[in-house]
Amino acid sequence: MPTLPRTPKDSLESMCRHFTVATARAPRTIRFYRESVGTVINVLEANGRHALPWEITAKDVVWLLNYYNAKGMTVQTRKGYFSALRTWMHYYRNHAIDEVPVSWPADMRPNVDWLTLDQAQRLLALPMSPVQQLVIHCELCLGMRRVEVLRLKVCGSFCGSYVDILGKGHQGGKPRRIPYHRNTAAAVDRYMAWRAGLVAMVKAARPSAAVPDALLIWARGSRLYVYGAKGTGIDAIVKDLGRRIGYPSMSNHTLRRTFGRMMYRSGVEPATIAKLLGHSSITSTLRYIGVDLDDMTQAMSAYEL
Repeated sequence: MPTLPRTPKDSLESMCRHFTVATARAPRTIRFYRESVGTVINVLEANGRHALPWEITAKDVVWLLNYYNAKGMTVQTRKGYFSALRTWMHYYRNHAIDEVPVSWPADMRPNVDWLTLDQAQRLLALPMSPVQQLVIHCELCLGMRRVEVLRLKVCGSFCGSYVDILGKGHQGGKPRRIPYHRNTAAAVDRYMAWRAGLVAMVKAARPSAAVPDALLIWARGSRLYVYGAKGTGIDAIVKDLGRRIGYPSMSNHTLRRTFGRMMYRSGVEPATIAKLLGHSSITSTLRYIGVDLDDMTQAMSAYEL
């Protein structure tokens, strides 16, 4: 291991730089570490606890868990801080956190990361470019993951009444087929007309220009490019539109969760939502749709026995 950083914040930045350069961790994951560990550092330092990752003890970890518990944070939030802390400590070869037995209680408050119906409607009503419209439609109206949007092809993905999706996983991902939303054809037709114009413009300037088979493309000068595997271009599209509706933290995942939540609120069975989302387990779907006390109260009211 190289010379240890002098401060907790320096140690965090050193870890994040290493993850950025030498690992396949996504930018969003590295932001999570930077923000979560940064918060942990502030709490430890403000309360006179060990804050250098190689000095933190099991007692410090127990104290921190009790601190966050007393703050009334959701289980999901506490799990996030604990996970980030463990990664940071392990990076500096400190495994004291593994000595702390943790049993997370059930939490009836879901980690809310979805749009309200009003926000979703305002988002869809925004003036959008063909690219923006297709990205939002795929994620909010079809429940697609960002990587699934990036894997769409010009030929074979949209087939008139259904869309073939390649989900997470190696070798192109796990496939699934879902029916069109009522506005899918219009969004796809608008984008395809725009795409054809973009290709024609590039070809006019450089006839030998290669045309990618990926559906989503962009141009610089006389060349055509696909959106990167890490999806930063799509992230920027979603972030910009989120700011325009007053939801600056809106992400691709927010839109996918909103799809699941809206489906559930519309009366669709969780098992069907799981198939639409490409979940292998309905447990994942239940986390997405956020079954909470309001839902259970409504269920009790409807119970006829």
